[in-house]
Amino acid sequence: MTRLLVVDDEQEFPQLIRALLEDDVHVDVATSGSEALCRLDEVAYDLVLTDLHMPPGLDGIELLRKARGREVDAPFIVLTGQASIETAVRAMREGAFDYLRKPLSRAELVAAVERAVEHGRMAREVKRLRGEIDSVAGDRPVGEGPAMRRVMALVERVAASDASVLILGESGTGKELLARTVHRRSARAGGPFVAFDCSALAPSLVESELFGHEKGAFTGAERARRGLFRDASGGTLFLDEIGDVAPEVQNKLLRVLQEREVKPVGGDTLVKIDVRVVAATNKDLGRLIAAGRFREDLYYRLAVVPVELPPLRERKEDIPLLVAHVLARRKSAGPRPSRIAPDALALLGAYRWPGNIRELENVIERAAILSDGEEIRARDLPPLDGVAGPAAPDDGPLVPKPLKDLVAEATARIERRAILEALQQEAGSPSRAAKRLGISRSSLYNKLAALGIPL
Repeated sequence: MTRLLVVDDEQEFPQLIRALLEDDVHVDVATSGSEALCRLDEVAYDLVLTDLHMPPGLDGIELLRKARGREVDAPFIVLTGQASIETAVRAMREGAFDYLRKPLSRAELVAAVERAVEHGRMAREVKRLRGEIDSVAGDRPVGEGPAMRRVMALVERVAASDASVLILGESGTGKELLARTVHRRSARAGGPFVAFDCSALAPSLVESELFGHEKGAFTGAERARRGLFRDASGGTLFLDEIGDVAPEVQNKLLRVLQEREVKPVGGDTLVKIDVRVVAATNKDLGRLIAAGRFREDLYYRLAVVPVELPPLRERKEDIPLLVAHVLARRKSAGPRPSRIAPDALALLGAYRWPGNIRELENVIERAAILSDGEEIRARDLPPLDGVAGPAAPDDGPLVPKPLKDLVAEATARIERRAILEALQQEAGSPSRAAKRLGISRSSLYNKLAALGIPL
């Protein structure tokens, strides 16, 4: 049975609603906004019909705003005897499903109620399916500790708006995954999610990639290109590594965000855009602004809502959940192992994780391959710098190793740490990490293979 809540300070109108609607609709009545909020806290209604003017307490729109703040997802129809365009627009902006003027005919009321109830049913079904997809695919940040709860609470609030979001955090913390979560929780979820690594191309190519170009605009431009801002129309454009954008591109990006229009390279026509921008960086933008390498006004355009992802070393309480998530996700590779032993989990908790979640995933993937049982044990884990591994069995006196072997082991440990730090500082890019280390990219790949460091 469909449950409706009618909110009106006059007794006659709720009685009229009951008379007009069918028997399979149950109608509850609240005579004030405060009483309505109490009922909404206790009952999951399929629809709320509220009068606009209810002196001296909350009016219909204030009731709607407070209900949304309490995460009440029932659709609202606002009713009034004195309709105006201004109040209708205000009601719709606050999230009302419909706005009707009294007196109502039975046909008009029944049609509005049926539309609203069906809309609410479909919205709840979409929310349920999204939750199932998230839980099955794991396509959302994992974590239940205080730090991640704060992050996800902020994401849930900001997702409903169209404000630009700047995600800050170290490499490997899951910034793109969080950006996708913002997109999926927003009204733009049905539109495209387009991701772009701003550090991947030269400045001239970044401009063409983002804003598009006309045919013949430059050497090699054999055909026109729309650009990512237009490709993401109606959806979200994710600009990763925004701190690496060249100054000349920053100027044009600022104009696009201000004017909501782009001019393709080599073109004369401005094209309107409809896109939400979510950016991310592992750089200290404050320091870049102070050094004159990043525009302060662009920062404020991007960071309407800044969200900081904590590094894994500051949320170690989430490590067991993250490990379980990785093992569940790799079931397609085989049923074993399905769990991790306490001694192995203790080693993971003692490590500082400079590579964050990305490094944890690599460690668990490798340990799962090496494990020959139902669970990952401490001996299956690769060496973790600064963490003592499991004690060797006491099989008698140890035979000293040759000096060259000890030197080789120490060298491997130093190389491993240097490579991991370079990859972290260069956002996982092998090319830039090799350049930082002063070796060729092929040499870096050889060392990654030799040291067992997966990308």
